[in-house]
Amino acid sequence: MPSVSARRPRKYVRPVVYLAIVVVLAVMSALAVEEARSFEEDFAADRERLMRQQVAEFVEVVEARLAAEWLAPIFRDLTSGEEYALVELRAREKAPLVDAIYIWDRDELVYPPPAVEADLATLRAAPCMSTPPNAAPVRDPLELAAASTRCRSASDRNLGLFATSEAAQHLLDADLPQAALELIRSFAPATAPVSGARGAGLDLRLLAGLRLQQARAFHQRGRDDIASSWVVDIAKEIAQLDGPELETALGMVDFPIRQDLREYGGDSAELPEDVEELVSRAKRRLAVWREFQRDTVVGPTTPGPGELPRAIVDPISDPPWLVYVSRLGVGELYAGIQIDQVELARMMLSPSRAAVYSVRTARGQVIAGSSDEVLVEEPFPHLLPHLRGGLTRGAMATVRQVRAAYAARIAPFAIAVAIGFAALLALIRADRQQETLLERQRDFVARVSHELKTPLAGIRVMAETLEMGAYRDEQQRETFARRIVQEAERLTERVNEVIKAATRPEDDVRVRTDLDRMLTELVASWMPRFDAAGMVLKVEPHQLGEVEVLPVQLRDALNNLLDNALKYRRGDKGGRVWLRGRLQSRFVVMEVEDDGLGVPVGQRKSIFERFRRVEGEGRGKAGGHGLGLAFVAETARLHGGKVECADGVGGGAKFILRIRRKS
Repeated sequence: MPSVSARRPRKYVRPVVYLAIVVVLAVMSALAVEEARSFEEDFAADRERLMRQQVAEFVEVVEARLAAEWLAPIFRDLTSGEEYALVELRAREKAPLVDAIYIWDRDELVYPPPAVEADLATLRAAPCMSTPPNAAPVRDPLELAAASTRCRSASDRNLGLFATSEAAQHLLDADLPQAALELIRSFAPATAPVSGARGAGLDLRLLAGLRLQQARAFHQRGRDDIASSWVVDIAKEIAQLDGPELETALGMVDFPIRQDLREYGGDSAELPEDVEELVSRAKRRLAVWREFQRDTVVGPTTPGPGELPRAIVDPISDPPWLVYVSRLGVGELYAGIQIDQVELARMMLSPSRAAVYSVRTARGQVIAGSSDEVLVEEPFPHLLPHLRGGLTRGAMATVRQVRAAYAARIAPFAIAVAIGFAALLALIRADRQQETLLERQRDFVARVSHELKTPLAGIRVMAETLEMGAYRDEQQRETFARRIVQEAERLTERVNEVIKAATRPEDDVRVRTDLDRMLTELVASWMPRFDAAGMVLKVEPHQLGEVEVLPVQLRDALNNLLDNALKYRRGDKGGRVWLRGRLQSRFVVMEVEDDGLGVPVGQRKSIFERFRRVEGEGRGKAGGHGLGLAFVAETARLHGGKVECADGVGGGAKFILRIRRKS
């Protein structure tokens, strides 16, 4: 027997190993934490540096592009002698951010020219508009319209517009919309675009008014879709006008056009978003025009050709208007280019940049780009001093290369710690499983030893009695002999259980077997035992045919299931057992169901482990060592199937054995 001192080192060796592993993992974890802290500090600093560099490059590129691509060419074209209107038209077509161009000669604003404004009172007093003194009063709408058209042939085209509008109004009031449309269309100047009013010498109020009368005519005809579209187009045209014409016509957009749109499209009808944006730009254009009408913005300090123009920003408007002024180098001429900074900001930002960059005013108002929290920002130094360019939280993706570089520093520590903890947990789990298995084996050995000692002791006593001839009569001798045989059979059963647990049935050869015959033979061999126990064994019809199986193992597995049904019955007598067989797709299914003690739900999987028994009242007397069902599960596995435990009749158990067919 080994001494205590010899056993103690082995007893404590695993805890010492565990402790050593934990110490190593703790040290590595501490190093990883320190490295992570250092990484975060370095990463934060490098990230901010990188983002500030990106923002600085962004604002520099934007201002350089604004100066070189948009402002310089326009200022240059304005000195070429070309008409200012053509230069402005070309600039607005090329770059939507250009809103207007202004030209000063000393202190006087010379471009854009004033709008054409006819004296409506004079037009109304024209001779052709009045009824002759001796003529009878005209009451018929058609006659009124005809009377108003007398002025359409006058040399004053604005008078012709006014007369056409008056005649059309008479027809509309008389609910004659088609006649009004035909009348307006028959007068050529009435079809001119609103934007061409000044060039044609027309009062745009009269021209736009006729367009609105056409929309009303469509409304009276029940075509509100066309009427609404017509109104929106008029608003869009008016919103494209320059300052002098807007001074005259913008009020039409804010009241009559919106009123007509709600009348034709319903109370909730609004101008489309893109048209509202055009109207907003038009209001800023008008604000600049009015500002320049009141005060001069040029003088000796105005930058000249080749210099960066000076930015003039109104801090009140929302968003503020923006104008760049410069001397043209031709006499005392100065020029101003109004830029829509919302459109400018959009042109600064591609769709990918708009997700991470933000352009804001000094007060934090977002002009374009992302509205997320700004991480870093830089001011535009020259041309946009009132704006800031910044990177938002969406820009975190732009610094992944920095994160990847630093992550490589932590990866070895993190991987090592993870592997170490996984190995430690696996070692502890394996030790626990081994200890559990050893405990079961010890329990198994104790039970087997007990069950072997009892029959051996009985055999020895009875054999010695027979040897000494100490029996009373021949009947007692036969009884002792029969008991010796029974105890020997019991010992044989226990030894066979141990042998089964130690064998490797997968080495056996499969044999083509008639499963119906196997079940019939099983029933024949078990029926006397069930009858002796007062139990009923019922066999349901089956036609399983021939299947390649391990016949010895399969027969023993079914024997185990029938033996359990017999042993774990309720009481000493009575009970029912069903043996069934059926084909199910690629499997043969055999069931043994009883109405006995059953198996608790929580143990219906663990009972198929070796040395596992269900303890409880009425179970200990049945004997067994927890090997039978483990053998059944192993047999099912070898046949490519599985075994399950389910509810049986009246709280009993049902074992379902599935094996794959190889016929």
